Amino acid sequence: MISTDSHGSEIEAERLNEGGGMPLPKVLRWFWIGSAITFALTLLVGFLEFRAGMNLYRWSGFDTPYFRDLIEDLPAFRLLHTALFFDPASSTPVAYPPFGAVELMLLYATGRPVISFLVLALAALGLVVWGVRCALVKSGIDRRTAILFPLTLSLISFPIQKLVVQGNIEIFLWIFAAAGAWAFLRDRDDIAAIFWGLAAASKLYPAALLLLFLPRRRFRAFTVGFIVFVVASVLSMVYLGPDLGVVWKGSLQNVFGYQQLRAAELSTRELNANHSWFLLVKFVAAVFGMSALALVKLYYVGGGLLFLAVFFGRLRKMPVANQLLAVSIFMLTLPTISYFHTLVNLYAPLLMLFFVAVRADKAGVRIDGLSTAILLFIPLFASFQLFTFPTVFLFCGVVQTVLLLVLFLYAVQYPFELPGRGERIG
Repeated sequence: MISTDSHGSEIEAERLNEGGGMPLPKVLRWFWIGSAITFALTLLVGFLEFRAGMNLYRWSGFDTPYFRDLIEDLPAFRLLHTALFFDPASSTPVAYPPFGAVELMLLYATGRPVISFLVLALAALGLVVWGVRCALVKSGIDRRTAILFPLTLSLISFPIQKLVVQGNIEIFLWIFAAAGAWAFLRDRDDIAAIFWGLAAASKLYPAALLLLFLPRRRFRAFTVGFIVFVVASVLSMVYLGPDLGVVWKGSLQNVFGYQQLRAAELSTRELNANHSWFLLVKFVAAVFGMSALALVKLYYVGGGLLFLAVFFGRLRKMPVANQLLAVSIFMLTLPTISYFHTLVNLYAPLLMLFFVAVRADKAGVRIDGLSTAILLFIPLFASFQLFTFPTVFLFCGVVQTVLLLVLFLYAVQYPFELPGRGERIG
């Protein structure tokens, strides 16, 4: 339901000042304040836990050694181009698709993988912050606010911090997925398809983004994305060697072997960090005394078919903001394991909601469900420490799973769009 304010233009005029611009809409100011509060609470809770004897990683908001995901595969890459590289018995298995393994190899090839990763992360974040700043200024927001808003949010965002300090190659996937979303919103479909194809080759699950071309009947772009995914994967297999058969079999074994290992686990670690909807299946299996592993195939088939029914039955008729949000949530929650750092892929749809809110505020229009959807991201992006208290059976992964489900239902229910307005950002 959308209601209009006939005095919208007067409200905008009152907000403008000489040489300046409008303040952020109220909902974005609340999001900004709420994010700062959760960050402050994280430091407070972490400090109290540290004083109580917990380790330094928890005090700083992280429960694993810094850059672990980046460094732990170094021994395996000494066996590159041999069959032993894909043998779990000979080294730590590289649980990434072939193109993802090549991305990791590129960081190792610099000789300073941690420094290279940090430079890449800072460059990507800097570009995003500057792009958002320019789009906000173009939308009429005060220049100082336009730079402080994205800059401070990127500094206090726990998913971004988690991604950077773990050194996960999700950084490549996030860059490709975000660049694809930027191109898609500007009707540069082939460019979007190339980026999304590379994202899919990095970790498989972003292949869901290619569905966004189908409601627009952009079948060529869909095909381009699929071809890029296949070509990037095959060329990576050729490079990794020693031959396609070994790489194909070894990669499947390591990627899905890791998935199977985690799928069977119902530990405190999983409850804290994993926001996959399969977590709910694990609870059902535990109640009925079943093995969760026995339900994995049924879960994937049933979840995939259910999403396709929702997408083509309702989402295809919804605004692009809804489609991008729903597909992004689906691709992060369907895999049996999906940890904290994957949430960075929700910043693209969140930015879309931000700019819908800016346009609605300028027009004096209220869009049902929009403010609630935006504010739900505050607890979703908060540190695991704020929602992990095992004594009362409260775990962050469970909280995130529920929040993602609610956000998905909001994307399906409420159209996030102004009448007669496009989806272009800025």
